[in-house]
Amino acid sequence: MRYWWVNQGQTYREEREGGYLWSPKRKRGRDGQATVRNPFYEYMREVAPGDMVFSYRDSHVVSCGLITSYGYDSPKPSEFGKNGKNWSPYGWRVNVTYFVASPFRPKDQLARIAPFLSEQHAPLKADGGGKELYLTKISPEFAGVIIDALGSPARACREEGRHLNLHETTEEFADTLSEKAGEYLVDAVKGDTQIPETTRLAIVKARIGQGIFRDEVAKVERHCRLTGVEDRDHLVASHIKPWKDSDNRERLSGFNGLMLTPTPDHLFDKGFISFGDDGRLLYASRVNRAALTKMKIPEEGFNAGRFTPDQIAFLQYHRGYIFKKAAS
Repeated sequence: MRYWWVNQGQTYREEREGGYLWSPKRKRGRDGQATVRNPFYEYMREVAPGDMVFSYRDSHVVSCGLITSYGYDSPKPSEFGKNGKNWSPYGWRVNVTYFVASPFRPKDQLARIAPFLSEQHAPLKADGGGKELYLTKISPEFAGVIIDALGSPARACREEGRHLNLHETTEEFADTLSEKAGEYLVDAVKGDTQIPETTRLAIVKARIGQGIFRDEVAKVERHCRLTGVEDRDHLVASHIKPWKDSDNRERLSGFNGLMLTPTPDHLFDKGFISFGDDGRLLYASRVNRAALTKMKIPEEGFNAGRFTPDQIAFLQYHRGYIFKKAAS
């Protein structure tokens, strides 16, 4: 079990009632574009079922929660309304079971908390006041002080986390949200009269690996990199950077695709495998390796061949945002 601290000032009520945490993927830079990596958003990719999180708002720790999923792609919750109006429309979501407790103010426990405020990415200043961050990791010792202050609800949360079946994740729920996000974007493309009708049709077909996109990928990828199959009837044209995360040019680019047989396509699409810039096959740390052996997937480190510079740029996105690196 690991322990996390989350600052939920303007979205606590919505996240608590909805049973989740949500953050953007990137921080906006000076140019207004959401392109800057933020370690406190990146932590959303590290949480795992059975971890415990403490919610902080208005100078108080107000509740604790048990994390019940890994981080996954999700649109910004509509219930946020005007809160976070400058955040990007897509981000990370983590499911949480909240335990309501009597709030306490860390400044009132400063003597006990002070030794932990020198930790990397500590959530509080030396005087016990909050810092501007979203999610950060805290030590078990620091968590122990907070649990003591919150009392029995926090102890119950910790005990439940110790017995949580780590396979009770919400992949199906995450897939449903992702599908809804994709459908929303399809409707947006169909309704964009600034795009020629034939191009709109090609972009929509690209979402399912068909049409122009499939033809363009086939010019770059002649066979499945893991099985060697060349017969196009048995190959799936799969986006490296997901369709919903891509712009219209990327959605049709042959360099943003691989031709894979169905099983490798499923594993790559879900982030259980990826590829290094040098072509090495990578396994996610949470993948069932015995299952991959039964699926006849090559061993980790297998060289799948060289990629072009354009493909490497898309693979870097896949490794950064799709590939599941969370510890199991």
